Amino acid sequence: MLELTTPIPDPRAAETLRRIFDRVRFTEDSIDELLGDDAYTSGPVEALVHDRRLPHTRLGAVIRVCFLGLPVDANEAPNHFGDSLAALGLAETDGRTIRPRTRVAPIQGLYLASDPYSQGEDPRGYVATYTPTARTCDVLTPRPRVASALDVGTGPGIHALLAARHADRVVATDVNERALAFTELNAALNGFDHVEVRNGSLFEPVEGETFDLIVCNAPFVVSPESRFTFRDGNLPADELSERVVAGAAKHLAPGGLATLLVSWVAADADEPDARAFDWVDDSGCDAWILSFSGADPLDHAAGWNDYLHEDPDRFAAALDEWTSYFETLGVEWISEGAILLHRRDGENLIRLDSIDDDELDDAGAHIERFFETQARIAEDGILGHRLRLAPDVRVEREFDGDTLVAARLRLDGGFEFERTLTPAEESLLASLNGEPFDDERRLELAEDLLDQGFLVFA
Repeated sequence: MLELTTPIPDPRAAETLRRIFDRVRFTEDSIDELLGDDAYTSGPVEALVHDRRLPHTRLGAVIRVCFLGLPVDANEAPNHFGDSLAALGLAETDGRTIRPRTRVAPIQGLYLASDPYSQGEDPRGYVATYTPTARTCDVLTPRPRVASALDVGTGPGIHALLAARHADRVVATDVNERALAFTELNAALNGFDHVEVRNGSLFEPVEGETFDLIVCNAPFVVSPESRFTFRDGNLPADELSERVVAGAAKHLAPGGLATLLVSWVAADADEPDARAFDWVDDSGCDAWILSFSGADPLDHAAGWNDYLHEDPDRFAAALDEWTSYFETLGVEWISEGAILLHRRDGENLIRLDSIDDDELDDAGAHIERFFETQARIAEDGILGHRLRLAPDVRVEREFDGDTLVAARLRLDGGFEFERTLTPAEESLLASLNGEPFDDERRLELAEDLLDQGFLVFA
């Protein structure tokens, strides 16, 4: 089992290390170029293969220590590299060899320190790096300029750091003291002095405050266990996710946006999303519910315990424990997804979509546009306003010879929605000639195209 170390957020050592990283070009592009496209999805076994691909250069030494977690000869490393890592608690050195104790990876143009490679069954308090769920949360987060942002369950602080690029003030909360230490270190490592960390559960450390942006990738997995701080919410069923949604709605400033990764359960597999709708009803927010996946209790248990596959007895015991837990709760279905919120006065809209989160690209601008459009429709309607195709929409036409067989709209990037056009929809698009829209007969159709992001207000 991993032996965890708590980092030391020393600003001077962090600045020195950042300059070294910048000087040797320790970047995502460099890692991809030297190690290949799968470098970020590989594990400790592949690290031994990657080691043999790296040149014996200053950059090679930095990648070996920070990214692959391998020791190097101090003479191969840049000056002051080992001492800076040691001062930050990220490595140890005797002047001859540098031995890493954590991992540092370039992520989205940032440097992110975390615990080393996951070994499947990590100790309690383990602080993960930029995981697949972290990426999902990232690409679903709108990025407007805001005065204040909140990252709930911050882990190593990646969402706090990303928000720090477009927020005047960022608060990051977590119950894990080691996670907050990593967040402080990562803020210093990236030169941010406006990220504040606070210890406590969910929204308790920010009681009475509101924020323009809230991001939460908390331990949302519905589980009978509490062994993994980064996975298990340690509350019955989906109560942690319910608290996240309620807390975010309460702490959003007027016009504020929230991106929340959550899970919800259902007593009836034929009505899997009823609880998610209940959570956002009367929240004072427009809400967009995104369902990524759903499973019955056995499949859910198998997926989250796959790290036990090589120990059949323990794997079987976990399956029995988890399925028994869900049977006691009367749960027949578990969904995982995201809930996006926009605080707005008046009658609020709730929308549900099923999304393949593996296919998501940066959808923040699309989400921001969706909520802005809904607010504008609610405030002033569509009639009398100019409409046009959104700038990231393509019209594709398929011909059989000279005969048009099909026409469709495709939204580039983000959710990559597409829609095969009916003759009525084609006629509507052809009528958008810069004049105010005044066709009441096609009002519902225009609203639908606006809702999906294919049209925007001109």
